[in-house]
Amino acid sequence: MNPDDEILLTELAVDFKDMITYEVSSVILVAEREQANPHGKFRCFMDSTTKEFFIEIASEGTMQAFSQSALLNIMGLAEEAGAETCYICVRRTVKGQEAYLRNFLFVGFEKLTEQEQQKISMTKTHGILKCALKSGDDEDF
Repeated sequence: MNPDDEILLTELAVDFKDMITYEVSSVILVAEREQANPHGKFRCFMDSTTKEFFIEIASEGTMQAFSQSALLNIMGLAEEAGAETCYICVRRTVKGQEAYLRNFLFVGFEKLTEQEQQKISMTKTHGILKCALKSGDDEDF
């Protein structure tokens, strides 16, 4: 973990020892060659105790690079890791973050309740939406 990760975890009010840090990079195919997208690096954290997975969108560039396929890939990673809830966390300093977050309401994300907002101190620095990855009704076939 680097100092930025520590600061973000402090904003999250997360002091658990079971925190796993991920840095997921998106790749662009250009003329059948893979090229790394400089804005396509997403910092993610998973709390192994509560099974919560956090995706941070920290800048306008990162917001633009966070495509539908990036969301699906990261949510797949979260599910494989055993996460039950996924959070999209967009820094309030990012221009247009409210309109951007509204787009996620159409794909199953929802606003945090007042009780949840009080539990996560990060709501002061980030706009946050959550999505249940697993519900009690899920059955293994």
